[in-house]
Amino acid sequence: MTVLILFVTFVVLLLVGMPIAFAIGISSAIAAMSMDVMTNMTIVRRMIFGINSFPLLAVIFFVFTGVVMANGGVAGRLVRLAEVIVGRLPGGLAQINVMSSMLFGGVSGSAVADVSSIGRMMIEAMEKDGYTKRFATALTLASATMGPIIPPSISMILYAYIAGSVSVGGLLLAGLTPGLLIGGGLLLVAWIHGRLYHNTRTPKLTGREKLARVVDGGLGMMTLVIILGGITSGVFTATEAGAIASVYALFLTMVIYREVKVRQLPALMWESIVTTAVVLFLIATTSIFTFILTYENVPQWISQNILSLTDDKVLLLLIINILLLVTGLFIDLTPALIMLVPILLPLAQAMGLDLIHLGVIMVVNLTFGLITPPVGTALFVGCRIAKISMVELIPPLIPMLAIMLVALGIVTYFPETFMWAPRLFGFVP
Repeated sequence: MTVLILFVTFVVLLLVGMPIAFAIGISSAIAAMSMDVMTNMTIVRRMIFGINSFPLLAVIFFVFTGVVMANGGVAGRLVRLAEVIVGRLPGGLAQINVMSSMLFGGVSGSAVADVSSIGRMMIEAMEKDGYTKRFATALTLASATMGPIIPPSISMILYAYIAGSVSVGGLLLAGLTPGLLIGGGLLLVAWIHGRLYHNTRTPKLTGREKLARVVDGGLGMMTLVIILGGITSGVFTATEAGAIASVYALFLTMVIYREVKVRQLPALMWESIVTTAVVLFLIATTSIFTFILTYENVPQWISQNILSLTDDKVLLLLIINILLLVTGLFIDLTPALIMLVPILLPLAQAMGLDLIHLGVIMVVNLTFGLITPPVGTALFVGCRIAKISMVELIPPLIPMLAIMLVALGIVTYFPETFMWAPRLFGFVP
């Protein structure tokens, strides 16, 4: 196991090292000009210390796995698998769109990858079948929010690293139910839309066709089984699971599916490098921000002042959610997590809030910002793919956001709806 991790780590980090080194150099220079609290050497040390962590290798592995899967024909096979599951329901293609995103979320862990892969196929297919482009794009965007919630979730891993002493396995398990809640709500939207406006179903498949699609798509879903099964059984850690998932993704797409060629590997690695470098650059630079907050006791000051206003847990959770929703409108998911976790952690501890519960609230809440203006990254990708303006998307997106808000309310005030999973496997006492 250790040899496998070291080998995969060497291959990935060999190429990741240069952009990270460049990022550290640039950010340390900027920080040196703008900060008097620390010396230049302290800044550099803090930044290097911020990314010098073995658990962060899991992020690199999961990003690489997602990139390989997204480019290896997995998305198309999951769409065909989704057709077997929900294609005969009213609003067949809309149902398939949501189910495909739910399945692909268990492979990629990224909303942008979901929109890029599933959206390219489903938006055009739904439009040809008579759906409006606005509805098809809005449904694709809302469904994509399951990516960062359903394991393997890169956002959950980052939260666990920033918060410290939080079980990655527990967080990944806790993300299952919220993702299914959002997916179930969107399937209901697709069903109602189908009954009212577009009551069509996909052609009936033979038993042999269904079996072939289940086997073909099920091989892709084995990634989720490997990750969750290995972590929950204690066979390997999240980092080791990422390494194994990376190897399995390469084997599946190059040997079984034969969609990825050896000549394509440099491009796939470079795509992974760019994504990983951005994440690690954010972690490195915001580690200074976190140090200053801690040095000045800002989180404790905020916690004390908010608790002096009220000790009502229901109201405090509402305040936290409003803060997160507003922040998510203007800051992307990853930097928002890195900046807000150190601030909210003392408040959550003072409230007696379980840190896994806080993590799920934060990730589910901040996914709203991925599909809402003005800086929604998935929203921009969806608009570019569909060649549609943001203004046209808002009306059909509103009821889907309402479904997500209901799911967020359940996650916030009824934690046992998802905490049972990490508790069942011993991650929570």
